[in-house]
Amino acid sequence: MDQLRRMLLHNYRAGQGQISSASVYSDVRAFWPYYERNYRTLLPSRDATVLEVGTGHGGLLAWLRSRGIENIEGVDASPGDVEYANTHLGEGVVKHGDAVEFLNHSEKKYDLIITKAVLEHIPKHELYEFVSAMCAALTPKGRLIIDVPNMDWVSASHERYMDLTHEIGFTKQSLESLLQMFFEDFEVIGSQPACLTRSQKMLRKPVIYLYRKFLYILGEGGEDIMFASRSLIGNASRAKCR
Repeated sequence: MDQLRRMLLHNYRAGQGQISSASVYSDVRAFWPYYERNYRTLLPSRDATVLEVGTGHGGLLAWLRSRGIENIEGVDASPGDVEYANTHLGEGVVKHGDAVEFLNHSEKKYDLIITKAVLEHIPKHELYEFVSAMCAALTPKGRLIIDVPNMDWVSASHERYMDLTHEIGFTKQSLESLLQMFFEDFEVIGSQPACLTRSQKMLRKPVIYLYRKFLYILGEGGEDIMFASRSLIGNASRAKCR
């Protein structure tokens, strides 16, 4: 790991995290409405064993626990984030370390592995090893959920460059291309916003419709891209890596 990444990750919460995600470090429940809207239907049974790769603040694991899932674990490369997450999740729930090394010692262990806002931090030449390790750590009926910023979103350039530790971006097509290497069944959908205001509920659909027509009129294609979703959610099962 180069010196810049090492410095940025050492205490992500106090540095880059405060710049780009301060609200969730102030209240780990800040993203719970998003999780409820986008992940609830993908959750396993309450007795499932779940791992979050790249736990960060620990808000997602806290939400899973609130949904009745107690067998939760996490791994994160930032010692500062690990310490912070364990202050509200409990000692030892989140481990500090390299995710691939951790996963390589966890073969066929997890019913669900979830990783949100992590793959964009992985250098492209390391993606195969990273996803392969997650694939191998799933039980035969296990599921992988990947949530990444959507590079077809209308403000995608902001998402791509808001964080100095970002290395790569994904569209629906490129995330599908990655998942098809490892899974028989996979789907990539756009995230849905939570907690919309009344005006947002009224105007969102017509604005999206008009913007899509605008792209059509330009005549360069692209009217079918997923520009209205800030994130992409990949849902994959039936792993090939057995």
